[in-house]
Formats: sequence, structure tokens, C-alpha cells
Amino acid sequence: MAHEFDVIDQFFKPLSKSKQMQSPLDIGIGDDGAVLSCQPGSQLVVVTDTLIEGVHFLRETEAYDIAWKALAVNLSDLAAMGAVPAFFSLALTLPRSLLGSQNSQAWLKSFSRGLSDLASQYDIALVGGDTTHADQLSITITAQGWVETGQAITRGGAQPGDDIYVSGTIGDGGLGLKMLQSSTHSSNVLAENSAVIKLNRPQPRLDLGRALQGVATSAIDISDGLLADLNHILQVSAVGAVVETTDIPISEGMQQYLAEIKDWAFPFRCGDDYELCFTVPRSKVDLVVQISDELALPLTRIGQISKDQGRLLLEKGGQLVTLDKGLGFEHF
Repeated sequence: MAHEFDVIDQFFKPLSKSKQMQSPLDIGIGDDGAVLSCQPGSQLVVVTDTLIEGVHFLRETEAYDIAWKALAVNLSDLAAMGAVPAFFSLALTLPRSLLGSQNSQAWLKSFSRGLSDLASQYDIALVGGDTTHADQLSITITAQGWVETGQAITRGGAQPGDDIYVSGTIGDGGLGLKMLQSSTHSSNVLAENSAVIKLNRPQPRLDLGRALQGVATSAIDISDGLLADLNHILQVSAVGAVVETTDIPISEGMQQYLAEIKDWAFPFRCGDDYELCFTVPRSKVDLVVQISDELALPLTRIGQISKDQGRLLLEKGGQLVTLDKGLGFEHF
């Protein structure tokens, strides 16, 4: 295995440039810290996520997909706040078993390519971080983005009477995980399944987040499950909600899966969707339709914000229903 700094120079330093680093005084990888120019009239949004082998991704997951997802989940957080991504840092803890194997170079090449392919879509640079080793693979990414001063979309602005929306379809990431855990098919066959792609290579809704500035009163990305993440909005905004579960959009594959397992609430509790859940005043509903058309992205109304602080009511065909389990994924 090459020296640590050889690894950085070979696999990660090529990711350290972007058009957003235009000043000759900007410094990315190669010093004790990054030096970056600030945009006038903007605020910096900073997000961090850690992915742990065996917790956030299966051990057999391809290095490319691990890297893609590690960056994507951070960009999804920026999307929820309406921010434009600018740059990111990486803390990579490699397992000793990998460092001592003949596969280490190929793994690192695939990992850096996964980072590069997603970062290049948004012209964002890797500006620093750290590499080390331990018993288990761990990836921590901190991403930064810009938002016009005072225009960040937060979890705390939902108001009674607002409509609740979600983007895309819900539950596919969780379905992809179930498929990988239980299938007898080869990983190459499953890799082409839409639910598995949604799990391993989520597409952060950055264009939607930007379009929702001045339209949405609150927003959150769906990482721990729709109901759990909507509940975060309710807690911070000090409001309640009524959700019609039959209005929540699910894919055809999810419909088939639900017919087998008889668990109607599964799509709303599983994580890894990385869609956006947001609230909008009734007076701006036409703008939601316009945004949906412009982005060619389904945006579906699933309920309404109420005055009942912290109370999340679920309906199924207009009848109140209750859950016999928690709202979603819990980290502890």
C-alpha cells in the first residue's frame, strides 16, 4: 500500500479544483487548511454526515456507490435548505484489512471516481480532510454551500393551514435495502434495479431546493423515513399535521412489495429516500405546480399542517390509523 500522502495526491488531489474557486488566493488540498473566498451577500450553510460500514451501507457495497452516497446525503441536506453547493471535505477511515490487500488500489480508484462523478455534476471541489485507518470503514463528509442572506429554508417555518408536499416517490431506498438483504440474485443483476439505484446512488434535489426559496415555509430531506422527518418539522415549527397515507406517492415496485408483506406503513418509515418534504401556503400552490412542470419532477400533496403542536395524525382513506412501531430509523 502506498504512503498516505501518495494516496491523497493520486486519488483525491485531482478533485480539489472547481470554477467556484476562482480567486488566486484560494487554497484547497495541500496545506494545513483550506483558504476560500466568501461570496458577498451570502450565508454559508455547513452540513456533515458520517457513513459507517454495516450501519449505513452493506459491507459488500461497491466503493463507487459508497463514495457517491456519502457525498449525496450531504448535498441532500444542502438542497433542503435551498443552498447551492460549493465545496466539501472528506475524513476517510480505511479498514486495516483493505490496506493490507491487493485490492486497495482498485478500491481507492473506484471510490475517488464515485466522488468525482457526483461532484463534477455540481462543479464542487474537495478542499481537504484526513485519511487514517481502523478496524472498520468510515466516511465523514462536510459539505458547504451558499444561500442568499436570510433566504435559507429551515425546519421552523411551517404554519397551520400550509399544505405538505413530497418530491418523487417514497420508500424506494428502503425497498432497495430489503432486496439486497434478502435476494438470491447476483449483485450485478440487482445493481440495475431502480430501488437499489435509489439506495446506492440517490440524486439530491438541489434544483428543487433552490426553486422552493420564497415558496416553501419549511423543508427537510427524507433520510430517516418520511414520518420521522416530517415530525422534525412539526417539533421545530411547534405545529401538528394530518397526513393522508393513501396520497403518499409510491412506485409500482413498492406496490408489489406491499402486496406481499401486508405492511401498509413500510414505505413511510424506511429511510434512504433523500427526497424533500416541504410545506407551502395555500396561496402558493400554483407555484408548486409550476416548479413541478419546470423540473419534470412529481411534487405530491400528502396532508396539511394543523395547530395541534407536535401531533401527527395519520389517515387511511379518511379514517384515522395508528402505527404499532416507531416513526422511522433511529440512530441510537
